[in-house]
Amino acid sequence: MGSLWAGVDVGKTHHHVCVVDDDGTVVLSEKIPNDQQAIGGIAGRLGKRRKPIRWAIDLRGGPASLLLAVLFDRGADVRYVSGTVTSRMAEAFHGERKTDAHDAYVIAQTLRMRANLPTLTVADGVQQQLKLLVSRRLDLVADRVRITARIQDLLTMISPPLEKVLNLRSKGALRLLAQWQTPGGLRRAGEARILAHLCQDGVRAAKALTTKVLTAARTQTVAVAGEATAAVIVAEMATDLEAVNERITAIEATIAAVVAEHELGEIVTSLPGIGTTLAAEFLAHAGTLTTYASPAALAAHAGLAPVSRDSGRRQGHQVRPHRYHRGLRRVFSLDPWTRAGPLWLGRRGNMTRVPSGLG
Repeated sequence: MGSLWAGVDVGKTHHHVCVVDDDGTVVLSEKIPNDQQAIGGIAGRLGKRRKPIRWAIDLRGGPASLLLAVLFDRGADVRYVSGTVTSRMAEAFHGERKTDAHDAYVIAQTLRMRANLPTLTVADGVQQQLKLLVSRRLDLVADRVRITARIQDLLTMISPPLEKVLNLRSKGALRLLAQWQTPGGLRRAGEARILAHLCQDGVRAAKALTTKVLTAARTQTVAVAGEATAAVIVAEMATDLEAVNERITAIEATIAAVVAEHELGEIVTSLPGIGTTLAAEFLAHAGTLTTYASPAALAAHAGLAPVSRDSGRRQGHQVRPHRYHRGLRRVFSLDPWTRAGPLWLGRRGNMTRVPSGLG
């Protein structure tokens, strides 16, 4: 009876589907819109041929989400062909053209010839939720780093001594900068007014912070060019940074609750060096671990297993792999840092080990 092998070059608005038979002959090559009716229609037409059919795509998320949902709803066997594999396999076929139709053809032929391609499965609700939350948290952290760096740059322009004494990871520094940003403004406000403002906002160690900023402000009496404009920008960004910090705190609380619901959440968080954030990233990428035949398979997927590069008399030569899951590699790379002991995150974003005896 034979089988059919369908390759899909995924696009934002349209997909290109190419289907070949066991001999590699093109049975169908068609461009379809990225909507449920079109995807379901072509899957239904192929199903009427009453031949086993296997699908392969070159993306696993984003524009491919609806395509995967429709195929999984029909019980389809879907495999993943990465962009790197597609690019290298294209060299085995005639011509140098680069079109959606040709990419779909290469994906279909790769699927026909290779039986070891990764199988895509339906992500359960908790795993999908973790993927979205982890992605959102990483976006917010990137925003925090960007805003912090910009505020530090502007403060260094306005007053280097003031920038030196302010820790932008503290609530007090941000509340202070939202109100006063220049040495002259701090001097005019005076100790009593600054202290009252910080105490009203519930800032801890308000007295010490007030003393430090006033000491720094008194060392500079000259106003730099563009100080007024820079001050307005700093005030706005300080408010933005505090809002981003609050969103990060809220999303981390949500992540902790979702990890607790996961069937492997308690086990993963019990491992040395794995907290709720790293556990969430690991579970978002690895799921319930049912797709891995062994621990070695997980290590290989994360890029932790060396790859042999032997030739002739040169034996036993092993190198780092170039193809692996970046998300899993990140988890396993951060884990030794946290397992080795407590860390301080410095003012400028660098991690510093806690001195021995203080951890």
